[in-house]
Amino acid sequence: MAVTVSNTYSLSMIYAGFKRVGTWWNYKNVISPFYRLYYIEKGNGKVYINNISYELTPGTLFLIPKFTFHSYECDDFMDHYYICFFDDLTGNAGIPNPMQLNLKVTAHSMDFDLMKRYLELNPYKHLMVSDPQRYDNDRMIYESHEEKISFCTARLMESNGILLQLFSRFVTEESIRKVTANSLYGKLDLAIQYVNKNLDKRISIIELADLMFITPDHFSKVFKKIIGMPPCEYIQMKRIERAQALLLTTNMSIMQIAESVGICNPSQFTRLFTKIAQCSPKEYRARQLSV
Repeated sequence: MAVTVSNTYSLSMIYAGFKRVGTWWNYKNVISPFYRLYYIEKGNGKVYINNISYELTPGTLFLIPKFTFHSYECDDFMDHYYICFFDDLTGNAGIPNPMQLNLKVTAHSMDFDLMKRYLELNPYKHLMVSDPQRYDNDRMIYESHEEKISFCTARLMESNGILLQLFSRFVTEESIRKVTANSLYGKLDLAIQYVNKNLDKRISIIELADLMFITPDHFSKVFKKIIGMPPCEYIQMKRIERAQALLLTTNMSIMQIAESVGICNPSQFTRLFTKIAQCSPKEYRARQLSV
């Protein structure tokens, strides 16, 4: 189910549930193509992101952005509700600056009731396994399950509203800032949004530089200074991120996925995917068989 934020962003829930974890909840270097939203009810845990330790305590809402390397730790037990979702599965650009979201916030008094209600509205969506190294690569988890309840319009609207309300706790102006400024920082958002919306096409540095009204050489220097990598490398990374999501969530062939992310040469796609993901597209998808 998709939730539209304004006219640009959408959230697509893939699973939701409740889980008590213990000392076995100790997974390292996890990375996923989706967001994780937690509400901590009892107990304690930790999440490490970019070498920063975040304490998960009762009454806390916590968000792990997509494609964020992170690790888990629990010394005793932790009861938590979770909702996991994509923000760009429908082809939209997604949240422009996910690492500018607030990752940890104090829950409002009503959030516990909202989480419980969300699970009531979305049964049979919980994870069947706990190891993220296994379920992150299980395409069957993301495919449409046969609904056990009949969704009327009112129930669907309520469910969508709850997810929006919970996600809004983390949103900052920096994370979804609109391009209104004339600064290079503001104009660069135009180029990044263009990349995200046109991954299925050929994207040239000249096109991106024209959006900022600067020369290609100047654009490349500005882009690397702000983003931390050359524009061509960034485009390649985004193509493979989109390909990973499609491998996990669709039945498209590898060739179809390659074309949908703008790489029509199968050999080139496999080489680039392997370079970035450390395994071939076929191996990446096949990991579901081990679940």
